[in-house]
Amino acid sequence: MGTATASADVGELIAALYETACGTDDWPQFDSTALNSRQWQELLPHLQRALCLQQRLREAQLASRCALAALDAMGAAVLVLDAGLGLRFATPAGHALHAAQLAHTAPPALVRAVRLVIASAGASGPSQCQSLRLMRKQQTPLALTVTLLAACQPPCALLIARDPAQASTSATALRQLFDLTQAEALVGKELAQGATIEEIAARGGISVNTVKTHLHHTYLKTDTRRQGELIALIHGATAHLAVLDA
Repeated sequence: MGTATASADVGELIAALYETACGTDDWPQFDSTALNSRQWQELLPHLQRALCLQQRLREAQLASRCALAALDAMGAAVLVLDAGLGLRFATPAGHALHAAQLAHTAPPALVRAVRLVIASAGASGPSQCQSLRLMRKQQTPLALTVTLLAACQPPCALLIARDPAQASTSATALRQLFDLTQAEALVGKELAQGATIEEIAARGGISVNTVKTHLHHTYLKTDTRRQGELIALIHGATAHLAVLDA
C-alpha cells in the first residue's frame, strides 16, 4: 500500500486503515507530526476499531483453519447443504463427492434426510440426526451422517461422509496412548481390523504363542481382559486418527 502523507485526506487514511485490517497489506505510513489535534481526534477511534477488527478476523481465520485441519485429519468429506440440496460449503473431499454423486441427482433418501433435519430447526428437544448409506458403483457404500447446522441462516444440514473401507486403526496412536511396544501395537491394530491370532502370526512370521504374549501384555497395559473389550477400546480411541498413522 502506498504511503499516506500528512497532506492526504484523513478520510482516505481511515479507509486505508479498514482496508488493511481486512486484508494482508502493511499498515499505511504517515507523518504523525503533521496531523493536528482535530485530525488525531478523528483518526484515533477508527484506528482502535481497525485494530480490533483485524484481531477478530485473525481469530476467525484461525478457528476456520483449525476446523478444516481437524476434518482433514479425520478423513471425512464434509458438506453444508440447504433445503434444496444446494451446496453452501464443502471441504476438498466434500467438493469431490458432490461433483461425483450429488451435483446432478441426489438420492431420494438423502433428500429426505436433509429436509428432515432442517425442518427440526427451532423445535424443542435434541436436533434430528440421520444416518444412511450412499451407494457407489463397484465400491463400498459411503456411511453418511446428516445433522442440523442451525448456525446458518436459513438453517442448513451438515453432511459428513466416510468410507468404511478406508478406516484404519493407527498403530502410532496405540503406542502413544497405551505405552505399547511396536509389536504390541501392530497386534492390537490387526485385531481391530478383524484378523485372527493365527492370521497375525502368519503375516508377521512369528509364532502364535508370541502373538498371544503380545496380546497378554496389551491387556495389562489397557486394563482389558477380552479381545472384544480390547477391540472396542481401540476403535473408540484411535479410529478417527487413522490418517495420522505412520
